[in-house]
Amino acid sequence: MELKKCKNCGAFINSDTEFCSSCANTLSFSNTVLKGFFEARQDNFDSVSKVSSQTGVSPSIVENYMLENNMIDSESLEKTSFASLPY
Repeated sequence: MELKKCKNCGAFINSDTEFCSSCANTLSFSNTVLKGFFEARQDNFDSVSKVSSQTGVSPSIVENYMLENNMIDSESLEKTSFASLPY
């Protein structure tokens, strides 16, 4: 196996995964929090930043979750100033 960098934090990893174990655990927990949030709200949200502030999940993870679950279109997604912040 080759040494690769974690896509999130840049730590070197020696596996076929894209994230280190710490980032993978954080992402999994964040996805669980977001799933519960959206199931309870039934699509009642104003913006990515508002969802982020209510859940404590970084805006970039919220955007990715919403894109992956077809909640928003990538064409209509208004880019936030938070998207480039590393969390």
